[in-house]
Amino acid sequence: MNLELLDKDSLNDSEPTPCDFFFGVSGRLKALELGLPDPELIKQAIMIGDANFRLDTIYHKSRFISRWGKIGEQLALLLRKTDPAWEFHNDSQPRIENTAKNIQIIFMSGNLALGLQDQVLSASCVKGYMTLKNIKENQSTYDDGSKLRTWILYFPSTSHPAYKATDIPAIPFEIAYPTSFVQTPNKTKIDILPSNHSCRIACEIDNTLPIKVDTKPVLDPSSEIKPDDFDIQLVG
Repeated sequence: MNLELLDKDSLNDSEPTPCDFFFGVSGRLKALELGLPDPELIKQAIMIGDANFRLDTIYHKSRFISRWGKIGEQLALLLRKTDPAWEFHNDSQPRIENTAKNIQIIFMSGNLALGLQDQVLSASCVKGYMTLKNIKENQSTYDDGSKLRTWILYFPSTSHPAYKATDIPAIPFEIAYPTSFVQTPNKTKIDILPSNHSCRIACEIDNTLPIKVDTKPVLDPSSEIKPDDFDIQLVG
């Protein structure tokens, strides 16, 4: 572990950086312009993750991490259907990467600032070394395609009011570009929160009507059952 990443400047709280905030149609256009996933695909991935979560009972103790994993899995599969250059990496920190676009995306649940331009966006819980390392390497501007840029897909946790109340019309999520992080008071291990996002693309899922969508998971073609998978011998 390279503790030199924890230099003094990184540990000090900094003033919020100027942030470009996009929402709705302009947000989708900006995402496509930057080579990011179409927010419509992200919506599908979150909805599938939520559908999967609702099928699990409270006795399934890993259902929360399963939801996180399902959202990442489905986003990767949906992206690969549109552009095979997107790759899923499961080492160290799961992430989706497109080397041709110099973009990688990590994913985590966001805090209550999701979708609120005047609030400070971050993760809903502290992150570790790999998140620190990826943010630290964001040395270029979010629209500089010549260098690798790490974006964060923030989706709401199941404790978000949109999942608890009946009068909240939309479930928010964001694609954001962090430029620094804040170290938490715990000095015995690396606990950081992403901060100072220079670009936030806010999107939402309609929460007023029953979701009419095919929530069956997108299957990896390699996992589909084929006739050759069965060794059937006819008895003469």
